[in-house]
Amino acid sequence: MSNTAPLQVPAPTTPTTAPPAQPFIPAPDAVPQFRIHQQTFMFMNQTPVYIQVIAMDQSYWVWVSSSGANPLQIDAQQGGQGQGQSQSGPGSGVFGDLAMAMPAFRPGQPAISSTLLGKPIDETSANMAKRLATRFKRQFLINVDIPASVDNAMLLSFSERKLVDMLQTILAPPAPAPSIDTTA
Repeated sequence: MSNTAPLQVPAPTTPTTAPPAQPFIPAPDAVPQFRIHQQTFMFMNQTPVYIQVIAMDQSYWVWVSSSGANPLQIDAQQGGQGQGQSQSGPGSGVFGDLAMAMPAFRPGQPAISSTLLGKPIDETSANMAKRLATRFKRQFLINVDIPASVDNAMLLSFSERKLVDMLQTILAPPAPAPSIDTTA
């Protein structure tokens, strides 16, 4: 004779109803805001340095060149056809290598960078993007169209210093509007 109790099955429960559905509230329309900043600086009164910054929400696209015109102007002059591969590359005034850097997610960690387009041998764009992402805590896409060489080390340093000055101006909070005294 076994001493086991019969298996007890819970009584069926009545199905519960779902909570009332919340009304759909659409998000406000997102309007992309791009601000374009361009400046030209003279290095040692001889070599022009062209800098263009496209400021987006929390990221920046930067183009730095020591020769040629802005690649957008070159493309417009050619009727949107772009230039051939043989004319591109560092120092040609044409969009060449592109690197991206993201700030660190945790304090004390380094920013990360990668070359997206171009040859990963020349780390000029990636290194500059990494330094800027670390300093400004923003995402940077950078194209440096200055050939990396011993002769251009001072030119690269000058270009980055001028770019940092531009970014500090761009990222500075807007000055408060003067208050108008209407009680007079």
